[in-house]
Amino acid sequence: MTRLNLVQASFNPLLFKIYRKYLYFRFHDTDFLSQGEVIHEHSKKHLLFLANSIEKHSHYFNPGEQLQIKINNHKFSSPVGLASGFDKNCELLTPTSFIFGLVTVGTVLRNKNEGNFQNPSKGVTRLIVDHVNNSIINSQGYPSLGLDYCVSKLKQFKKRNKGNARIIISFSGISHSNNEDTFLESCNEIIKNTHSYVDGFEDSRSSPNTEFNKKIQTADFTKHIMNMLNSHAPTKIKISKISPYSVLPINNHEFDNKINLTKAFYDNGGDAVVINNTQIRYASNYKIIENFHKNEAGVSGKPLFPYTVKLVQNIHQKLPHLTIIGCGGIFSGRDAWKLIQNGASMIELYTGLTFKGLSLIREINNTIKIHLKNDSLQNYLDKRDSIF
Repeated sequence: MTRLNLVQASFNPLLFKIYRKYLYFRFHDTDFLSQGEVIHEHSKKHLLFLANSIEKHSHYFNPGEQLQIKINNHKFSSPVGLASGFDKNCELLTPTSFIFGLVTVGTVLRNKNEGNFQNPSKGVTRLIVDHVNNSIINSQGYPSLGLDYCVSKLKQFKKRNKGNARIIISFSGISHSNNEDTFLESCNEIIKNTHSYVDGFEDSRSSPNTEFNKKIQTADFTKHIMNMLNSHAPTKIKISKISPYSVLPINNHEFDNKINLTKAFYDNGGDAVVINNTQIRYASNYKIIENFHKNEAGVSGKPLFPYTVKLVQNIHQKLPHLTIIGCGGIFSGRDAWKLIQNGASMIELYTGLTFKGLSLIREINNTIKIHLKNDSLQNYLDKRDSIF
């Protein structure tokens, strides 16, 4: 099968379903990686193999002028983005820049980090693919090859032909010290060394897989992060990733906390929020992760979608002029359109892609166009938000 045929086949849901079954039949746990991680590494190699063909046939992924939008004068060629976590070490920028309107890489750390312990050959894992519920449960703990490696990849990408995607770095100052000053110093180092190569930054403090994150999700700490971004990357896109509600219906304390955090980000120059990150699960009441080294993990995928819709609604109602990027549980064009109706301007994918393949991108773009009729997405968003 030629590369061109592989690109065309990637848009066929039936062929992708067969290919996905083959991957889970062919690859299994190793001594160092869980099955899902092994398959992810194989998929990365496949995507890199297709890079030249994806570039040549990038029109497959381009939805045209109708779906172009602006966020604070930053133009996006498509409302569909790739969420952080898929390309942790900036290795897939060339192919993904021709597929998406927004590509978020990372989360990038200052130093190399192995992530949370696992030994899959002995039953101790940190990631499980839940095929029944269309979700991924992970407790990876920020595995990263470190800042120097990522900068080397960014430099390589800068010299190559590239698509129209805006490149965003998800960053964290997390380290073994669990110290606030060290965290901020590391964030500062990452921002200073990468701002020349990217279009923006995503503050990643909402992952449930690191205990220290819970201590620094405060309005004051948000101001510290924004001060650094405003000083070292004043013209770049500034994004913050928000964790989902823990329960529905929501409780007032959690609602107030999320609104206060988001408002602090927006008041200090934030451009957009990604709603949302993974949702925490505990081994005591979620048996599928009982063999995880840690007794908690974050769940993504379809179970997250109702929480995504609710948080998008709430943030949009309270901060109507803040751009929202909907993320979490999007498995169809209908899902994406529902988020846009409720306040999102763009969407990001990860788990949905692993279950449905690249055809999901075209489905989303086509569904949005059908609902827009002859209108543009930008005009629709402007009219939607003008009521506030």
